[in-house]
Amino acid sequence: MDVKQKFGKIAFIGERELAIGFKLVGIEDVFPVGEKDFQETLKMIYGSGEYGLILASNSFINSLDKRFLSLIETSVSPLVIFVPVNVLKEEETISDLARKVLGLKLNIGGI
Repeated sequence: MDVKQKFGKIAFIGERELAIGFKLVGIEDVFPVGEKDFQETLKMIYGSGEYGLILASNSFINSLDKRFLSLIETSVSPLVIFVPVNVLKEEETISDLARKVLGLKLNIGGI
């Protein structure tokens, strides 16, 4: 049996910049969203039955309905983990962000 079938797939939902980083490290299903679409997209992913682990940006956690937040915080299938995200300083580059969030040093010619 395929591991994805047994445990479900991994998804990330959050800011576009972070979605790119998670895609680079091999997470196939990324959902770049803003605060307006965060709850609706998270509910869709959560209820799909396809995912065993959902990584979600904590930037938009305050926009979630309290009942839904309580449900996903206690859920183990799928497991929802909120990824801490700091606001980017203007001088911070994407490679700096990737190094902090993903632990990777990216050398992307001048970025």
